[in-house]
Amino acid sequence: MNIRRYTPEDLEAVVKLFRSNLIKFFVEAEEKELRDFLAEYSEDYFVVEIIDEIVAAGGIALNADRTISLCWAMVRNDLIGTGLGKQLTLFRMEKGREKWGDLPFFTSTSQHTEGFYTKLGFHTVEHIPNGFGSGIDTCKMRREPITSPPVQVQAEVLS
Repeated sequence: MNIRRYTPEDLEAVVKLFRSNLIKFFVEAEEKELRDFLAEYSEDYFVVEIIDEIVAAGGIALNADRTISLCWAMVRNDLIGTGLGKQLTLFRMEKGREKWGDLPFFTSTSQHTEGFYTKLGFHTVEHIPNGFGSGIDTCKMRREPITSPPVQVQAEVLS
């Protein structure tokens, strides 16, 4: 497994990941938002490669309220539950701490991944039924700063 920074050449592979998660995790209308995000804010977006294939992706951003956002995370649908999402999330959290310090983390996710983030210490601060689209609730989640040493993630990282 290799985690590296996103490049514009990765766009279609990331969109393919997104499409592999349509209906349950994303709605079609969000594809334009993803493309717009990657066109403007890709500096802190990362992809996970296995044997030169992008199989997961996700980013970080600093919010106006001084929380670190975990944004646009996705794992190829057939690899959900394999630990890739956890490794990518811990990696992004470490990158966020390195860049902005030990601030709270925030994510907007669905009810389908709410439990995943709960296991990582997040708690739901707002739940909006059908917030992302029909059958996909918005779960706004937050994790307070931690003072313990960061979790080590086994990954080769290229700039």
